[in-house]
Amino acid sequence: MKERYFFSIGSGSSGNSGLYVSGNTAVLIDLGISVRRITAALRRQGLTFSDLACVLITHEHTDHIKGLTTFVKKHRVPLYASRGASEAIAQKEPGALPLLRPFWGGETFTVGDLQVESFLTPHDSPESVGYVLRGEGEAFGYATDLGFMPSAVRSKLLGCDTVVLESNHDLTMLENGPYPYILKQRVAGPRGHLSNVDCAACAVELVKNGTKTLILAHLSEENNCPALALRETQDAIAGLGDCGVYVAPKDEMDEPIRLSKEAQCSLFA
Repeated sequence: MKERYFFSIGSGSSGNSGLYVSGNTAVLIDLGISVRRITAALRRQGLTFSDLACVLITHEHTDHIKGLTTFVKKHRVPLYASRGASEAIAQKEPGALPLLRPFWGGETFTVGDLQVESFLTPHDSPESVGYVLRGEGEAFGYATDLGFMPSAVRSKLLGCDTVVLESNHDLTMLENGPYPYILKQRVAGPRGHLSNVDCAACAVELVKNGTKTLILAHLSEENNCPALALRETQDAIAGLGDCGVYVAPKDEMDEPIRLSKEAQCSLFA
């Protein structure tokens, strides 16, 4: 059985990047932290940037492309981004142009041994997207930076074996927290971020449709805490079936989350 795993290198408002490996294909999702940190994290998994089939970009906000300027100077790995995101990225960093592989949001393409399905997400960024990666008979969904959960996004994620899903804020913490009113409105608005409550509601549908691993991501440092996010989702899916729930930390995970069927079964043995 070929190895499958997800390794979060950074997750949250300060920077996002994650490694997904399926068989012979390794892809990085987002470049929101320093290349130095990503290089060190890859090394700990026995990889280098040259081992990556590509980098998938979700959108052009700084916490998702912070490492881009250094990356384009040092590496020649293809960068896949939607056309809207590609245009914004090229304006911010013209050196990225030779590496960019633009696609229309909703387009499907192949990277290594993976079929990559993109889908549009509701966020205040040009043509923001999420992804479903299919290979080795498994499906891996990735959806963060969602103001709400549209039916079109939900339909893409249903049936995925593993889903990385945003659980950005606790509504009470956001309401009572330090953010100015306009920023609170932005975070909770339809083009902002997904709350713990909305994440948990989506998790119920995912588990009912076969998801075996959920990874809660993009937690706000000011308006959330891992224990709250974890409890909200675990309480919602209790009794629905076997599903391992993890929280992606702000910094690098201690260990990758193994996603082979054998590894998933061992969680519930």
